[in-house]
Amino acid sequence: MQIDNFLNPSAEWRGKPFWSWNGKLEKDELLRQIDVIKEMGMGGFFMHSRTGLETEYLGEEWFELINTCADYAESIGLEAWLYDEDRWPSGLAGGIVSQYPEFRQKAILLEIDPQGEGENVIAEFTCELDGVVCRNVVDVSGGVAVEQGRRDACGTGFGGRRDACDTIAGGTPVVQQRSLLRFSIVEQGKSGFYNGYTYIDTMNREATEAFLKSTHEKYAGKCGDRLGKSIKGVFTDEPHRGALMDGFSMYRDDGAFCAPYTPALFDEFEKRFGYDLRPKLPELFLQMDGNRISPVKWHYVELLQQLFLENFAIPCNEWCEEHNLILTGHVLHEDNLTAQTAMSGSVMRYYEHMTAPGVDVLSEGNRNYWIVKQLTSAARQTGKKQLLSELYGCTGWQMPFSGHKEVGDWQALLGINLRCHHLSWYTMQGEAKRDYPASILHQSAWHREYKHVEDYFARFGLMMTQGEAVCDVLVVNPVESLWAQVHLGWSRGLGLQDEHLQTLERNYQQLFTWLLESQVDFDYGDEEMLVRLGSVDDGLLRLGCSCYKTVLVSGMDTIRSSTLKLLEKFIEAGGQVVFAGSPPANVDAVDDDSAIKFAEGTTFVPFEKERILEVVPQPLATVDAPDIFGQLRKSDEGLIFAALNVNRDERREGATVKIKTEHAIEEWNCETGERMPVQTESSNGWKTFTVDFPVGGQKLWVAGDRNVPAPLIEKERGHSCPRALDGPFGYTLSEPNICVLDFAEYKFDGGNWQSATEVLKIDQQIRDAQGIMRRGGEMLQPWFVAQHPVKALCDVELRFAFEIGTMPEWIDLVMEEPENFRVEINGEPLDLSASGRWVDMAFHRVRLPTDLPRSGKNQIVLKTRYTENSNIEAIYLLGEFGVEFEGAARKIVPMVETVAVGDLCAQGFPFYSGAITYHVPVPGNATRLKLPTIGAACAKVNGQVLGWDPFEADVSGGGGTVDVELVLTRRNTFGPLHDCVQGRMHNGPDHWLTEGADFSEACMLIPSGLLESPRMA
Repeated sequence: MQIDNFLNPSAEWRGKPFWSWNGKLEKDELLRQIDVIKEMGMGGFFMHSRTGLETEYLGEEWFELINTCADYAESIGLEAWLYDEDRWPSGLAGGIVSQYPEFRQKAILLEIDPQGEGENVIAEFTCELDGVVCRNVVDVSGGVAVEQGRRDACGTGFGGRRDACDTIAGGTPVVQQRSLLRFSIVEQGKSGFYNGYTYIDTMNREATEAFLKSTHEKYAGKCGDRLGKSIKGVFTDEPHRGALMDGFSMYRDDGAFCAPYTPALFDEFEKRFGYDLRPKLPELFLQMDGNRISPVKWHYVELLQQLFLENFAIPCNEWCEEHNLILTGHVLHEDNLTAQTAMSGSVMRYYEHMTAPGVDVLSEGNRNYWIVKQLTSAARQTGKKQLLSELYGCTGWQMPFSGHKEVGDWQALLGINLRCHHLSWYTMQGEAKRDYPASILHQSAWHREYKHVEDYFARFGLMMTQGEAVCDVLVVNPVESLWAQVHLGWSRGLGLQDEHLQTLERNYQQLFTWLLESQVDFDYGDEEMLVRLGSVDDGLLRLGCSCYKTVLVSGMDTIRSSTLKLLEKFIEAGGQVVFAGSPPANVDAVDDDSAIKFAEGTTFVPFEKERILEVVPQPLATVDAPDIFGQLRKSDEGLIFAALNVNRDERREGATVKIKTEHAIEEWNCETGERMPVQTESSNGWKTFTVDFPVGGQKLWVAGDRNVPAPLIEKERGHSCPRALDGPFGYTLSEPNICVLDFAEYKFDGGNWQSATEVLKIDQQIRDAQGIMRRGGEMLQPWFVAQHPVKALCDVELRFAFEIGTMPEWIDLVMEEPENFRVEINGEPLDLSASGRWVDMAFHRVRLPTDLPRSGKNQIVLKTRYTENSNIEAIYLLGEFGVEFEGAARKIVPMVETVAVGDLCAQGFPFYSGAITYHVPVPGNATRLKLPTIGAACAKVNGQVLGWDPFEADVSGGGGTVDVELVLTRRNTFGPLHDCVQGRMHNGPDHWLTEGADFSEACMLIPSGLLESPRMA
């Protein structure tokens, strides 16, 4: 490990954002943005088609720009990567593949007591039905007359195929006398998100071949020898094999009654498992005679898994290998056992067929740590070193640098070293600005400071890839216990509904936490990979490239017989098998006590934290404090131990760290790149020392024979900053102040003026009236729509109002697409020909002639000929003024001369989102500054970026004042401004379109600025 690499890691270790190509692409602007990406400390980018793309996807111009960007990136030391789809999920080539019915995603649909004859019927049965329990099933597929059976109080056995209706008024259970079960083959519903078609059948090899021909082969033909050189690899995004009785992304009202189907399904099932699935369909969808666990369910999900891998994952990976491309990306939804069962099966088995496998960690509050643990486990076992995470999606404009660190920290600790930021927009035009912000690019005021974040993670990722993990424990992954228990209503929209399975999920997550917060590293082991890659060697259980001293079995309702046989061999060779909690009562999804009997001859403990920790191998590095995750690695340089406080609210002070080593220890600071010797005490081969962990704090130590022992000096116990500076302070803004105008009176189609309404709701009303699709994340792509003539639909006028209390020296109007509008200010036309830009190239900035605005009430009228491609958006006023607001009313007032400690929104800057510099006096001989609470992305003091706790800086020798710059987020400019629900876990396009109690006419702003008095000492 060379210090030069640690100080300034290469592009390989730096983030590669999803660079969202979401407008009319222009060469010069693309190249300019690549320079910004480099300035931000990134190592490259994924060229990713997103909502709003106007340039034809996979057209000639598309490939010319791909090549231009790849060539330029290579010339400045960045990596260019492809993305294999128009939006997502991967497979349909923007509708090119799924325009053919034979390639569309299909499902088996269960109808209960249906009306009519039905289409594409494959089987019918009668049974006694009680909720999801069926008894006395009779196959009537041959056309035998069927007694209809009485209906319950809901009208059908399942309340219109949505919710099990198994009670009548008063709560008395209803038992169906006889119900008809009809199974038929249906297509996934069509959607604008798939450009009017469906997703593809990823279990059909011909569909995959059509996808590769339509996408990958075109890149090979157009990009030539760039593949594998200036173009490093390709991202595949959210492929899946269809929702399993869950309804997610089915675009059908009856989607929760569907299970994945492919034309080869029944033949392949019988070939691989030796019996016909058709007569077993009731057992697949329901609980036969009340039995929760069924081999039919287990076999069915296993078959889906095999067909998905054989017919999509493997051919895609093989194509990339043949063309020297790194295949990265992730499958659809890995958050828990439920999500992967519903959409993919076992995600660990998919990772084997990717060069750089990855995960998707959505939102700021996602703490599903096991997502990454599954990935790193499979990667260790299959020898993969580069691990991707698509992160920061759905976090919103408001997330500060501390959020970027917190979301990325635990992932880097667990092995993520290829960070794919979600998203970096090419443009904010129209709907594109609501495509899961924030934009991690020039549109954010903090983009020049972001290198601080990237330097930190590049160093962290580099260090967590050195050497090998010290990991002795294998936990058998219990995902197949869910496979064997799926049924109608078990999950809805990836949310688990079955109470018994919820216990299994909770135990799975609890075991993870117990082990990791005790710094006991472990890997998950997939049961199919165990039988194929597992062996016993010299008292160790080997799984591919990894070896384990202990195997831990917990939270399983069923286990494979092949797993039991391997564990028996492991025990015989002297290995340790631990059963925590009740052993599985089923083997191969059949009632069988073999596992229970086997457990009697192993280490058998209750499912309790302390009892489990007593019997697993003890870690060689520990931290005696709660909420600390740790990872230990062994390299040629010695030991590397990283520890992280995963508590985002509390510090951990005076934590005792112990590392089993004889070598001197250094702390390697991933934020600054510094190396510092650590003062330790030695005893029985252990080094011991104490350390303070800030909120979300990370520490990394290296123990090696080249390190120099620390001198014996009194340890500094942090800095005390007792003196509060209450202001007010002089200040400087980096940008003009902003007044957002997003309510307007309106009229269209020759109608009368309507009362002031939020502009996005106006756009929806016009589209509804004209009978065209609403804009949104699932709208048809502009490049796709452009293949058909665009016709004018109606005339639209918008009338925005604002008031001026005191006339400022100048006012600029900012709007989008001025070429499509005529603008009047107080009845006078405005010349839009000479315009600049603001924040993004989509925002055109025009100086208002001084004679147009006036003191008092003002109106801005926009007139346009509305088409399907029109965008009705907010407009903005810029200037050196303050802003007062109440409800939808806006008033321009004089700018304050000084700012107080507290929310800037109440001081005339409600919508401001640039940087503000406070000119803070330095009293006496003060040397340290602390910022207790700020409403900003980050702070800068004397050029030093303060991105996260403890927000302290050295101010010695600074003279009479120090400039404290707060770089704000764009949340209070671009919203969502009218969403009443604050602190959402996920932030998406729909939150700009809330209704009812979730909508507020008044602006819902977040506090910004110095929210608490700075302190000095």
